[in-house]
Amino acid sequence: MNSEKKKKCFGKKLAIAAIGGLLCGAAVFAIPTGYNRIMEGRAEQNAGPVDTEQENQEKENLILTSDSTQGARESSVYDVSAVWNSALPSVVIVNVKQVSTYRFLGRVYEQESSGSGTGVIFAQGDALYVATNHHVIDGATTILLTFADGTTAPAEVKGSSPTEDIAVLAVKYSDISESTLKNIRIAALGNSDSLKCGDMVIAIGNAAGQGLSLTVGYVSALDREIELEGGKMTLLQTDAAINPGNSGGPLLNAKGELIGINNAKLVKTSVEGVGYAIPVNTAALVINQLLHAEEIEYKDSAYLGVKCQDVTETLSEALDMPVGVYIAEMTDESPAAEAGIPLYAVIVEVNGISVKNEEQLREVLAGIRGGSEGTVVVQERIRGEYTKKEYKVTYGKRKDVEK
Repeated sequence: MNSEKKKKCFGKKLAIAAIGGLLCGAAVFAIPTGYNRIMEGRAEQNAGPVDTEQENQEKENLILTSDSTQGARESSVYDVSAVWNSALPSVVIVNVKQVSTYRFLGRVYEQESSGSGTGVIFAQGDALYVATNHHVIDGATTILLTFADGTTAPAEVKGSSPTEDIAVLAVKYSDISESTLKNIRIAALGNSDSLKCGDMVIAIGNAAGQGLSLTVGYVSALDREIELEGGKMTLLQTDAAINPGNSGGPLLNAKGELIGINNAKLVKTSVEGVGYAIPVNTAALVINQLLHAEEIEYKDSAYLGVKCQDVTETLSEALDMPVGVYIAEMTDESPAAEAGIPLYAVIVEVNGISVKNEEQLREVLAGIRGGSEGTVVVQERIRGEYTKKEYKVTYGKRKDVEK
């Protein structure tokens, strides 16, 4: 039997609040040093093209959709062509292929499927780095990027965070034509913390897999907590049309600065114009972590010395505790104890990456080298109320406690 081919635009279905639906998660890989720091310089670091001298350089559901130099004038509600022209060189189409196997009448068959999304050129160093959504590339066997000029290049996943729905792709400079390198640009970063309801925004993406297009709207709400399977995300809400295929694409302000990564749309027959994006300040923090991450053997990975229990959404509501990883036991003289982290606190973040359960905690620690310094954020009960506190930690080495 021949393989049946399918094509789709990302992407998956999620649930909002307590309503059921489908979900949109992690491997961390070695990243060469020398790339431009994402949070540093912001728009100033994006003034020029990529360095060509580096040769190797009907229920309420959510559907994941799967010249940085600014123009001479700021776009208005009547004309956003300046944003389109300045941002387009930093936007790519992400096409993926997946191969799945299934059994039928005792025989094994392969089925190939394809999907498309969008990405944003975020940084450069030993390779060109592109940010997109985790759900766009989840399970991909091949990834092919298409630049604004129509040329293509293969990409590899260098890091991915299913919890935050962020992935980083790397493209070898040798796979990018010289003319393309001269014209592509790194996205100019804005500040999502400064956004206000009513600010105009522009979304660019590979909507419906038909090529890059632009939609315009406004910031409808800030800090929307959207319930997904296994946790929540805090997102920007916009009425700019976010459609399947827009996943991973940029949400821009009137200056053409990146202020969000598009990732979801509310679908309901009685609802129009409700889309969501990951705030760029959140995305940049996660991307920096992924770019810094290195491939570490398990024995050399970080160790905290705590025994934990998950505080799920259900337990959180029942026990009036924050969602996270509850410290039930702590080893004497462990890294956590020496850092002053109290017993019975709830771990919510490690080295800037949020953790909502023990599996995610192990995942993050596996990408940290033992002996290095970092930060652990906990919610601890003080005078009957939970308060967030950050502790500096020197992580232990896994091999030292599992001899």
